[in-house]
Amino acid sequence: MELRYTVIDPTKNITLLVTTPVPRDVQPRVAAELLRREKDAEQVGFAEGLAAGNPRLQMMGGEFCGNATMSMAAWLHRDLPIGESRALTLPVSGASAPVACRVTRLDGCFIGTVAMPLPERIETLSLPVCGVMQSLPTVFLPGISHVIVPADMIGRDRAEETLRSWSHLLPGEAMGLLLLAEDQTSFAPLVYVKPTDSCVWERGCGSGSAAIGAWLTSVRGADQCVSLGQPGGVIQVVTRTEDGASLTGLTITGTVVIGQTKTDNIPL
Repeated sequence: MELRYTVIDPTKNITLLVTTPVPRDVQPRVAAELLRREKDAEQVGFAEGLAAGNPRLQMMGGEFCGNATMSMAAWLHRDLPIGESRALTLPVSGASAPVACRVTRLDGCFIGTVAMPLPERIETLSLPVCGVMQSLPTVFLPGISHVIVPADMIGRDRAEETLRSWSHLLPGEAMGLLLLAEDQTSFAPLVYVKPTDSCVWERGCGSGSAAIGAWLTSVRGADQCVSLGQPGGVIQVVTRTEDGASLTGLTITGTVVIGQTKTDNIPL
């Protein structure tokens, strides 16, 4: 099958956006092959409904991804003049309702903001880390769960086997292990997607950023505006609460660079 896709860089979380229609049941297999060929890529999304004028983003494992949502929003407005902005809502896998986005065209990139789905819940779970049960905050977002782990608790060399060992304990198609630095303003995200059996150290993670922002809000009991450093750059998270308690708003903002469009033949 000849595929057309665009390489997109949202905060170095390199995303392949496939714009050729691909049957849903073979998308995980196609994504795994594309990730094998594109060594810098970290995830694959499929742009559905383009011919009908009803664009929808389907991620490779059916998960939700804020960076990929931001990427597709920018791609849909790739011809926007410099300095102009557009707002849109985009249906995305893992989200129960269309996701509100806003993109602004700059010289050479876009600034994108995504209103993230609110966490279903935030809990402290007892999970095994290197043979020891640890109490770890876990943020359950639609389609993906993120476990927040102090960076000094586990080395990167043991993180992948640890995250994979949690796959039967956490719901959803994807899950993340977020190594959070002690100052709570930078982290390293490791994301495992079950349907594609892919485990990737991401250079920028939108849902992980949102998860940390939501958790900080629950801990501090107040609205948050925090810039979270990651290996690929910075993602800003803004939260809103009602009376400092219930989370009512959660947005992420980052940069998006639209790269090369390619075609390739992928066996189905």
